Amino acid sequence: MQQAAAHPIALEQVFFVRSIVVAMPGFVPDDAGASLVPENQIAVNPAGDAPGRFSATVRTIINPAMDKKFPYSIDMECVGVFNADNTLSAAEQLKGVTITAHNVLYGAIREAVSWLTARQPYGPLMLGLSVLQPAADADQV
Repeated sequence: MQQAAAHPIALEQVFFVRSIVVAMPGFVPDDAGASLVPENQIAVNPAGDAPGRFSATVRTIINPAMDKKFPYSIDMECVGVFNADNTLSAAEQLKGVTITAHNVLYGAIREAVSWLTARQPYGPLMLGLSVLQPAADADQV
């Protein structure tokens, strides 16, 4: 039986730097069934002088205008420190860390939002999947 190769991206640490969940006072459900749409942002940068070490941040914002037709206003930011295998090129390291960080950090945010809102007056909010999209080219309209 052949042993699987180790994943080239390793997680060192995960922590939250922002965890804001506001149960909207005066929440009035919208009869039209308006849905909460998260805005997700990701940033990945080299961390310190160690080659292959990256810091990644995922921030999820929901209902920043605090519209009362939605039960919650949420602003969560999760940071992870990752190490990429030195056999990868710099471009492969960045791509691998970005994909891994998106999965790990957004997953942590989903879990935290579910846990925190389950203890709020309007019940648990389960965030859907987040699909990582390439950055829009500034030259394209």
